Amino acid sequence: MRPPDPDALARWLAAERDDRDAAAEGALAELFAALPLAAPPAGFADRVMARVSLPLAAPARASRRDVFAWRPLRAVLALCVLATGLGALWLPPALRAVAGLWSVSGAIEGGTRLLIGGAGWLAALLRTWDFLLTLERALTQPLAAPQVTALLLGALLASSLAFRFLRDQITGERWTHVDPI
Repeated sequence: MRPPDPDALARWLAAERDDRDAAAEGALAELFAALPLAAPPAGFADRVMARVSLPLAAPARASRRDVFAWRPLRAVLALCVLATGLGALWLPPALRAVAGLWSVSGAIEGGTRLLIGGAGWLAALLRTWDFLLTLERALTQPLAAPQVTALLLGALLASSLAFRFLRDQITGERWTHVDPI
């Protein structure tokens, strides 16, 4: 940092006013060179870290939160790794035994059984659908007659009136089992 020239600001403003770009750039660069550097004082980062650091008991708390620091879990994981290693030894003979069961004729037989089973389920579903359609026809044919529709509407009107009178009767005769205080 060098001491600022008191006329640098005036020269820069005059150059800008007169549209002298090169002179304005030079005066502005001189103004910026005179500004102090924005650097923190020595030891600033150390003081900040000392102020915000956690107490010494923090590593003990961190180990309690660490799941893998728990000894029983470490033992279980070790046993799992051991079981996986032993399982890898038994895997090739098991695959050879299973591969011996698979064949082209077995795959065709399984596909045929699957197709026959699916056809049986479809037939049962269609029989149920046919029964439901027959039931629907048996219920809708009588309702299509005007006499039956009129009879049903009369029964609906009678039941609605009966419900209305019964509700009025019940709400008019409310009992109190406890005397008011």
